[in-house]
Amino acid sequence: MDRKILEQIYNQIKTPCKHGAVLKLDGRKTDSPIVFKRAGKYYMSFISIDDACKTGYRTHIAESEDLVHWHPLGDILTECGEWDSAQSGGYAQLQDNLFGGSNELLTVDGKYLFAYIGGSLNGYETDPLSMGIALTDDFLHFDAYKKHPTPVLTGKDSDAREGETLTIYKADIFYDEKKTLGHYYVNAYNAKDETHRESIFLAVSDDAIHWKRYGEKAIIPAKECEDSVKINGDPQIVMVDGYYVMLYFVYDGVKGSYNTFAVSEDLIHWTKWDGEPLVKPEYDWENEYAHKQWVIKENSVVYHYYCAVNDKGERFIALATSR
Repeated sequence: MDRKILEQIYNQIKTPCKHGAVLKLDGRKTDSPIVFKRAGKYYMSFISIDDACKTGYRTHIAESEDLVHWHPLGDILTECGEWDSAQSGGYAQLQDNLFGGSNELLTVDGKYLFAYIGGSLNGYETDPLSMGIALTDDFLHFDAYKKHPTPVLTGKDSDAREGETLTIYKADIFYDEKKTLGHYYVNAYNAKDETHRESIFLAVSDDAIHWKRYGEKAIIPAKECEDSVKINGDPQIVMVDGYYVMLYFVYDGVKGSYNTFAVSEDLIHWTKWDGEPLVKPEYDWENEYAHKQWVIKENSVVYHYYCAVNDKGERFIALATSR
């Protein structure tokens, strides 16, 4: 792909203005923001873990009037079964993925869809983890979420590919009106195998509940990166100028962590951006990691939410904007 296309996209999504922390919880580390809109208000699903990382992920909803000041509302996905008894880290799905579009969540048969990382062992992302699905008529009715009884993707599935046989991580499920892969629902997610290097994979569905893996290998495979790259993670796919743009983070043992992107016309072949990262560690309050992004454009401003981590042990949700 012509680098001029990537430069044009970079100039549309870059966010050089950093604001610092926008959401913290006392005694907990916050992570993985997903931001969306409904009826003129903004909402964020996010996950957290206790400061000592002795338990597992929990999922929360926050609200905002201005996309800068956020107020936690409560916990969701609290009802657990045996397989997800310790971990239930969830993410709102099916956001309108047209960059600068409505930023609202689409529904499946009138229900909002959440995907989550589930597991039965306590601790920070303790392996193995699998992908669960939950549905609700109203994402603000916290007791109304109904989880699918079993995981929808696991590392032990018979069709699990090289690179995803241990843990399945964060999903980005979107509605693809082009049906580029022959299905309306596409699921981009990161996963790992026993090498503990993470790659990004695709799955497809006709109902957003039952998933079939697409392709024989990862679309961003770790083994094709430099040996120092340990994670290609947390994909978010948006449409910019008719192209599929995948925002994701890289953890490189030499270069550190940073948010970047890749561009595709067919969801299969991706050209990575090799220029300045969208977000990287720059300040004392984020001097270890700046990663796990969610990016939206609203009222001509780009908002780039991400997880900031520093050497004081703090992990929280931070914001950078285009102006």
